[in-house]
Amino acid sequence: MPHRVNVAIPHAGHDLLLPYDYRQPPDEVAYCDERFGLQYLRTLSNTSVNYCDGDSRSSLTCFHSQTAENGRVDSFCIGAPASFNSLEKTFQMDCQVRDLTQAESTKGVPRFEQFPDYWYKTGPRYIFNKYINMHGIEDILPVYKKPSAISAILVKREEKVTNLWHSLMEISALCMSLDVLQVTRDQATGQAFLTLEDVQNTQVVILDDHPDGPYYDMWRLFASKPTIRMSQLQADEILDVNTLIVPLPGASNPLWQGDWKVHSCDHSKLLRTFSERVSKFYKIEQETKNLDSPLVLTFIDRKEKRRLLNKELYMGKLSSKFPAVEIQVIDFAALSFVEQIRIARRTDILVGVHGAGLTHELFQRPGSAVVEIIPHSLAHKGFRNLAKLLGHGYFNSHADDRPTTTPKDAWQTDDVSIEEARFMSLIEVAVKSMYNRGLLNSDVMK
Repeated sequence: MPHRVNVAIPHAGHDLLLPYDYRQPPDEVAYCDERFGLQYLRTLSNTSVNYCDGDSRSSLTCFHSQTAENGRVDSFCIGAPASFNSLEKTFQMDCQVRDLTQAESTKGVPRFEQFPDYWYKTGPRYIFNKYINMHGIEDILPVYKKPSAISAILVKREEKVTNLWHSLMEISALCMSLDVLQVTRDQATGQAFLTLEDVQNTQVVILDDHPDGPYYDMWRLFASKPTIRMSQLQADEILDVNTLIVPLPGASNPLWQGDWKVHSCDHSKLLRTFSERVSKFYKIEQETKNLDSPLVLTFIDRKEKRRLLNKELYMGKLSSKFPAVEIQVIDFAALSFVEQIRIARRTDILVGVHGAGLTHELFQRPGSAVVEIIPHSLAHKGFRNLAKLLGHGYFNSHADDRPTTTPKDAWQTDDVSIEEARFMSLIEVAVKSMYNRGLLNSDVMK
């Protein structure tokens, strides 16, 4: 009788790997990965440059990305040691900006004074010019050594604090800046520029005087300490600072770039991760409805401009045509942001006239549908591209060409109309695309 050999069969998940071709990363179009994939973070991480000369007591490391079609280089920076002058309401460093080497210039590293300007007076150049004195430190080391000293994230927001699209572009740009700092090693210390311990002592300082707006809480996505305003600090108030972080501005966000052209990018780890972080921050569950629940169609009810004419009539027609679909008309501006996200989570078909309200598609479950009614003269592709990146189906139609007495570019304010038959056909295509979603199973044609 042959000797029996006992062979240990490893449990799933031990050291055995799937065949090589299963483990290959998905093919990425370079354009897409450089803007919407992890390569965007890697590029920033690999371009760190210290701008202070050897005699400076502070260091200022900046990171660069070049994805804009006009060749603009976008930057963000971290500097230490630093301090805060409560009388002058300015932050201070001891940094003599050095000349770049020939090799750095050849690589396209921008000179410090060449950092670009951005709309609404935002971005590193504006912040450094107005709020940071690069040669102002008198007695920095005692503050720098304090265990309680904070890493201050200096934020100058755009004026459109009630606009969801603009606000999320700024906040996600900050998140990506901090992601890069957590995965990039500081050659001087051998540690990440921003460690987990540093995060516990990080605080956002709002430099502008704009109202809070409905999305103000989100500035704490990565900061453990409460958000504070520069204007609220008293002249005798002490703000212990050891590190300054000047993040990427919202206008540098790759989602802004090329939003007047269609692209083929069909997924984005950066967007999905940001969406999940926001939901986790507000303690919202990923799944808010059963997979066999009736479809939900949410129409974005604009109250002030770009309103859809005959809205009530059309909503009634939809209810009659699709009795099994839950149809709701929502004024997102009247709700808390937490409630807005909850509604988006359970929405299968999001419908609206072009505007920031369509940004809620960021919080829909992957594979949802987005319907955009575009003003007649507008050729914007931003929400189409966003839907593709999120894995949604996208359906659109331009509004009718209506006579108007307002200026030619008044699409931002004019109400829109679309003939009933075209509107109904547009929605029908979107609704039927969801007929077999999850555990649903309905005939598209009968």
